[in-house]
Amino acid sequence: MSQALIATLGFLAGLVAAMVDGPRAVRVAALATGLGAAPAAATIGGGPAALVPLVAGLAAVLAGFVAVRAAGALRWVPGLDPAVPVVAPPAGLFGPRSVRAVGAALALPAASWVSLNVQVGGEATAHGAVFAVAYLWFAGCLRLLRARSVADLATGGAVLGIAAATGWLLEAGPGALPEATAAAGLAPVAAAAAGWLTGRHRRALRAAAEAEAA
Repeated sequence: MSQALIATLGFLAGLVAAMVDGPRAVRVAALATGLGAAPAAATIGGGPAALVPLVAGLAAVLAGFVAVRAAGALRWVPGLDPAVPVVAPPAGLFGPRSVRAVGAALALPAASWVSLNVQVGGEATAHGAVFAVAYLWFAGCLRLLRARSVADLATGGAVLGIAAATGWLLEAGPGALPEATAAAGLAPVAAAAAGWLTGRHRRALRAAAEAEAA
């Protein structure tokens, strides 16, 4: 796969990770990051390395789904709604969406600079892979910096976990698979935590609706 295509996939995945919202944001961002980072990892470590971000993204989707279902099946207890802003009113949950769009646009030249000036793993020609990982990393940082709720933090953490794992593979090579797998494991953990809280909140809303209907 050409370096230009790898960079393009990383860019598109970073845009999704930076802009996605809603109760499934963590899962969607993690899956997009895994798909965008896998070709970059394959540049250095081949198929086994590509599986690290890809499996982490898929595991995040599965973990989040199972957590939502499990939380909704249990007896309801008061809990935290992961989508409710902690330090900002609902209308200011990330501020205007254009703020994230501007941040994603600014990350483009920053990631380009990194790809041109940082050499990883002895591969001086892997500029597309470095760009993809750098852009995904910047997207994760953007989510964390603009976070106002638990779901926002989980989204940023999932993206950064996969991006950091892929970056470590680019730097250290296939021998770093265990460490990279541990870092990428942050994605399914974050998705499960957000999914659990989302499921508990949905159970509360369903219970309230049933009480009103009765």
